[in-house]
Amino acid sequence: MQLTSSVPVSVFGLNIKAEAPAFQENHELSDYVGAVNDNYCFREEVRKPFMNWLYSPFGDACLLVGPTGSGKSSLVEQITARLRWPCITVSAHSRMEMPELTGFNLPITDPVSGDLNTKFVDGPLTKAMRLGMVFVLDEYDTLDPAVSVGLHAILEGRPLVIAENGGEVIHPHPNFRFVACGNTAGQGDENSLYSATMQQNLATLDRFRVFEIGYIPKKEEIKLLMDAVPGLDSKLAASMAEIACAIRARHMGNGSSFLSVTMSTRTLLRWARIASTYAHVGAPEPVQTALAESLLNRCDKVQRLAVEKIAQSIIGGTWTKES
Repeated sequence: MQLTSSVPVSVFGLNIKAEAPAFQENHELSDYVGAVNDNYCFREEVRKPFMNWLYSPFGDACLLVGPTGSGKSSLVEQITARLRWPCITVSAHSRMEMPELTGFNLPITDPVSGDLNTKFVDGPLTKAMRLGMVFVLDEYDTLDPAVSVGLHAILEGRPLVIAENGGEVIHPHPNFRFVACGNTAGQGDENSLYSATMQQNLATLDRFRVFEIGYIPKKEEIKLLMDAVPGLDSKLAASMAEIACAIRARHMGNGSSFLSVTMSTRTLLRWARIASTYAHVGAPEPVQTALAESLLNRCDKVQRLAVEKIAQSIIGGTWTKES
């Protein structure tokens, strides 16, 4: 399977006549191609360098770093979907071990003799390397650094040796790419906001090409809200986006007080969708109720009051609701 087809770059929001190399439609790995989200908003400052790496990795893996809900994994999914590039996403965790990525020997019973044998079954990373897919390891910085070190050969494009399968050597397919996503750059969490993250080995980090992914600009986020929630009032959408920006600023330490919570684009969309549903059925205070379900109900009292004050200063009305 090779990049023998193309797609117009207009699918990435560019208003120019040009083509981007892509895979043929309905190829043998189409089941691993994600669905295209027509409302996805591409940011040229991150799309362009990521696609440059995707086409020409030069032996590097890719690390996408940014706050929760900033669109790290969705960037990969939407670019690969439009290029028809097969993609597998796996969420890491602190107790993850290499066999979860590379594969296991599983017991099987011979249907004729009844004898019990073992058969090696590829893990998601092994499958991606064999077949030529983009492998996304989400929450990469929660990995035990010892496991990360075990990925060194793969991160720099060398073969994977499967000891559990008789020492099988798997050479990476030319279309194989390794993408890691994390809330930190692997140097630990300075603000203690992401408690499960771990400081990674410097030698591991040296094998990545690193891109920072921030939240999308307010103007584009307003458009995203309007596209995702048909019928949403444009003035309300602008106010919601402004509230999200104010919460994020406090979360990043900009302002008179610090917030340990933030409003990701994911949470902002949830807020707008729930508010629209409540408004449709005539529920009282739909915006306030939706914000509580989307964000406030997981805040402590101090954080909740701070978020309510931000929302009230921008939209007005009564925000403090009885428990």
